[in-house]
Amino acid sequence: MEIIANRNQLSSCLQKIQSILEKSSSLNNSENILLQTNENELQIIAFDQNCSARGSISAEIKKSGTISLNGRKIYDLVRSLSDEKIIILQNSETSLISIEDSKSSFKILSADIEEFPEIDFKIPELSMTIESDNLIQLIDLTIFSIAKISDPRYNLQGVFLEIDPLNGLSEEDSLSQGNEINLGSHLFSLIATDGHRVAVARTDQIAGRINLGERKIFSRKSLLEIKSVFGLSETLKLGFENNEVVVRGEGFVLILRMLQGDFPDYRKMIPEHFIHHLVMDRNSLLSTVRQMNLLAQEHYRGVFMEFSVDGLKISIDNPEMGHGHTDLPLDYQGDPILIGFNINYLLDFLQAVPDEKIVLQINDKTQPCVIRGEKHEDFMCGIMPIS
Repeated sequence: MEIIANRNQLSSCLQKIQSILEKSSSLNNSENILLQTNENELQIIAFDQNCSARGSISAEIKKSGTISLNGRKIYDLVRSLSDEKIIILQNSETSLISIEDSKSSFKILSADIEEFPEIDFKIPELSMTIESDNLIQLIDLTIFSIAKISDPRYNLQGVFLEIDPLNGLSEEDSLSQGNEINLGSHLFSLIATDGHRVAVARTDQIAGRINLGERKIFSRKSLLEIKSVFGLSETLKLGFENNEVVVRGEGFVLILRMLQGDFPDYRKMIPEHFIHHLVMDRNSLLSTVRQMNLLAQEHYRGVFMEFSVDGLKISIDNPEMGHGHTDLPLDYQGDPILIGFNINYLLDFLQAVPDEKIVLQINDKTQPCVIRGEKHEDFMCGIMPIS
């Protein structure tokens, strides 16, 4: 192999796959990457137990070939060079690979390519398209609600994917395969819960062919890989096959293993009706909750919201740190209600939701409160009160 590649493009591609490389694994070769030529491009492949990735960049192919190298070492070496163009050259008589520019030259040992697994990066026939900006926003609005501990009844350590038509799923539809969907006709929903809160984010901006009623669970790591690999303003193609999802963007393909297990009926965690629907400025509420958080501690995370005709009073009373409160204007009609919440649950959603105004939906101090975007009603978080 002999290629000439743009250093910035190669460095960027190598950076994206660093998190995929296993630092300690029983899998052979999982710390290595595969470099292979394909017409006028260089393909870079990495894998671990739950994810495989292939990035592609344009390159001048002097001599085609395939080599395997330590993924971290080649990334560090490429970053250390200064020229715009760099050369990667395979010495046919040894296992050494040269990486050089006009000023520097390094030689590193290659690995046996026969030990690298064969990976099929073909997108499944049934697949859909979604804009990367949209998908990443849905991830940000739900990933914080993933449970940190396991539950023997359900798998709560991931984000649940649900795809259904907007007009509901008939029994006939649920049995059909490969349905054609158009923008605005179906809801792509991501849901996460830790048992104390549930975050839901939806979009109808998907198109393609899918099995209606699709139900999958993304792991936290797979969602973080999607965020780290794909940039904004990319059109992504998602295809599900067996227990994997293939995600293809501009110059990159990911194969991610989905989680196994059941997910609870999250709809039962959210009241169907609310007495109060209160509109608030998001930035004002977020700023106030952040102030209260200055007096919170790891073992004391409670913040109280007192609703009355005089407005909203937010307070914290930590015996070990002190007391604080702030009054906010709010159009509230009804009997006074005092509700306590875990302050992290409020912060997580308020920091993620993009709306300038949010809607607080409450009944009483025993039922979950819902916070949602005023314009984006499909971005919401249901939070159980604390006593």
